[in-house]
Amino acid sequence: MDSVEQTLRRIGPCVSTQLVEALVSEYGLTPVAARQRVSRNKTIRRLAFLPFQRNARFVYLQSDYASPKFWRGLASALLENSIAHGGALAALMARGGIMPRVHFDIACGAPIAQRGHLSPATILDRLEQAGLVQSIDIAGVGACVQLSHQVDASSLEVARMRARLKSEQILLLAIKAWARNLGLVSYDKVAIRDENSERGQPRVGTFAWDLTGPSYVAPMIDWSSGAPKPGFLACDVLLNAAVTGTHLKPFLNKCKTLRSLTKVGRCLQLFVAEGYEPEAFGLARAAGVVPATTSSLFGDEVAQALTVLTELLSETFLRPDTVELLDLVLSRLTKIEGAAINLRGALFEFIVAELVRRSSVVSEVQMNEFFRDDQGRSAEVDVLVVRRGHSVRFIECRGYKPGGEVPDAMVDRWLDNRIPMLREAAHFERSWRGLDLVFEFWTSGQLSEKAKARIQEVQTTVRPGKYTVCLIEGDELRALAKSIGDSALLKTLNEHYFEHPLEAANRKLRKREATGRLRAQSQLVRR
Repeated sequence: MDSVEQTLRRIGPCVSTQLVEALVSEYGLTPVAARQRVSRNKTIRRLAFLPFQRNARFVYLQSDYASPKFWRGLASALLENSIAHGGALAALMARGGIMPRVHFDIACGAPIAQRGHLSPATILDRLEQAGLVQSIDIAGVGACVQLSHQVDASSLEVARMRARLKSEQILLLAIKAWARNLGLVSYDKVAIRDENSERGQPRVGTFAWDLTGPSYVAPMIDWSSGAPKPGFLACDVLLNAAVTGTHLKPFLNKCKTLRSLTKVGRCLQLFVAEGYEPEAFGLARAAGVVPATTSSLFGDEVAQALTVLTELLSETFLRPDTVELLDLVLSRLTKIEGAAINLRGALFEFIVAELVRRSSVVSEVQMNEFFRDDQGRSAEVDVLVVRRGHSVRFIECRGYKPGGEVPDAMVDRWLDNRIPMLREAAHFERSWRGLDLVFEFWTSGQLSEKAKARIQEVQTTVRPGKYTVCLIEGDELRALAKSIGDSALLKTLNEHYFEHPLEAANRKLRKREATGRLRAQSQLVRR
């Protein structure tokens, strides 16, 4: 191993100027001699498409490519030389290496369109050309951007991303309600990400944000021609590990650049996370940004529930305490306006998985499994149940509020698209050959007569032994839950999926009236 390779192995991936400085320091070489050794070395790799100052290149060993220290070194080097490219990588690293493409415009810290600045689309194109990121399509999410791997993102990485997205959506709803209730923003003008696909992501100035709203609070407004010009609340969120200084720099760059735009009103810039490392907290305070946490805004109970929700949705297998965690999350977070709708669907599959595990003979129960057919199409199975040597069950889960109706189009897609694709993908699993394939649709909502008729038609026309189609809904679902004898699970189903609030209130009223009659009768007997 020569001196160049040995030094690079020790200090890790870096800019070539840093490698030259290390060679000068360790081996007493002149700068010219050190640069010649680096340029002539055939072992080290040089990153293309992203030049650094003074014609330097980012250098690394092939064995370090795409490793954690490769990404850390590259992000650090880019942040020092090019905040646009470095910020994009830092944003991806902060989010586990993968995010929806529509969120990249928000997280990378670059303006959508501003003279003298690279746009998110240009940055992404350059990073793809350099082989640092790649675009993939994930069922149920859509186009995504991920740090380059040898293979597509694993089921675990996808589950973690989806868990983070769902928890952040609940958090954004909570921030929206908080800002409204305090009067910080115009009540009907608050926008949150992914809320309106036609209008795109929320904007203030030339930047996209997770949440925005115009503010007429006195310190925020300016006056022009006798009319008030509003300021803005602009907020980004990140629910992951403690935010580091590197993670926060794209957001801080976005805030700094926005303030340079003279035609944009004053802006209160807020970043909300679970926690911050000291460096990140200090950088935010120095930049005049509010580094809020979930607990400082909403208290420890809500913060804990958001953490539990993220952990729960990240799992692809059931936990021993799943039922208790479901109750904790639903009881604490459904109080947030708009959160109940998001939570019911996401958590219903955990209830179904628990019901299946405790009511059937199974070898394995997994959630959120992805499959691809020979044409590259992908589909997600909410709950996959395998009984070795016997059957494979593909369960589609749809959790709705009490009395909620399942759209006919959803049933049509399941029958016409999802089942054929999963049958095709199942052929590639050798251990499943010869096993019965069962496709099940579980819902707490109500199906129309048309949808039920379609399912019955398939049930009667499919050749015996080919595959089976089942529907589990309403009374059958409730009866199955009762048969298990788990009062906590049944309570969760009743309160959040089966019983309408008015029905529950009427039942309590009838119970009080009955209790009152019994007391009155008891007093008459005593007399």
